[in-house]
Amino acid sequence: MSDTSNAQALHVVGIIPVGEKPVGLAADGNNQVFVTNSGDNTVSVINTATDTVKKTVQVGIAPQSVAIDPQFGTYVANGGGAISVIDRSNTVTGTIATGVPPAPPLDTTRVAVDHFASRAYATLRTADRIAVIHTSSTPPHLGGFIDVPGPLGVALHPFHHHLYVTRPDFDTVSVLAPETGEFPLTIPVGRRPTGIAIDHERGRVYVANSGSHTVSVIDTTTGGVHDVDVLAPPIAVALDPRGDAYVSHADGTLRIIDAASHSVTATVPVGSAAVAGVAYESHSMHVYVANGADGTVSVLDLAGG
Repeated sequence: MSDTSNAQALHVVGIIPVGEKPVGLAADGNNQVFVTNSGDNTVSVINTATDTVKKTVQVGIAPQSVAIDPQFGTYVANGGGAISVIDRSNTVTGTIATGVPPAPPLDTTRVAVDHFASRAYATLRTADRIAVIHTSSTPPHLGGFIDVPGPLGVALHPFHHHLYVTRPDFDTVSVLAPETGEFPLTIPVGRRPTGIAIDHERGRVYVANSGSHTVSVIDTTTGGVHDVDVLAPPIAVALDPRGDAYVSHADGTLRIIDAASHSVTATVPVGSAAVAGVAYESHSMHVYVANGADGTVSVLDLAGG
């Protein structure tokens, strides 16, 4: 079966109640998906074998984003400016203060981890900074800041350890070398870029331009940009192992961009309006989408995938 027919077969197979106003998702590769619930200051941990919530974890104020290190735990970027640390037993073991005052609950912070460099990076949009967390220390601690005007979405390249950072107020993605604090490249994309994901195998970066109807696809070798029309403002983007991109929209739909054709091959209704984060889980080969308006996560199955 081709990638295109697989995408067209994607369909909702379940709805999981979580917390209030879920926005961010991350899969840990071990049959768990973590969901940040910005409305009630919790993280829901979904068991992907049963598609039920196995635990609810109290974290900081208005959690927005979550990233997982396979060894050093789960990191939650809270709208209150702090980073919550969750261990492998899904218990909060610490809170890392960044000194940034509480901010409105959305579009102020994201987090990414670099396992091999033992670092986590949290964007602090209201402070024009990225916080650097040392993850392998006991306990993990704040290691300093990198000055970046208006950072939001962040994704890490696993080979050269560069950060790709969306800057919605500047309509750009900046490439950052964390060890030096230098910006080798700043790339113009669409209006108000937010979500971002890296396909390192194919040398591509996908950027959701929330102020337009496009996803920008960046060639990491040349820096060239190709815009894909996704017909509605995109919010977040996730990738599967084939390189297909799953793009969430505030109108309650998910669109799939085929890796080979760079075109939209399917539009799937997934839940309420205010659809936010999206994640692909490798064991179940399911896609999970946060429905912010009704406190649920939709589960989509790639039939025959």
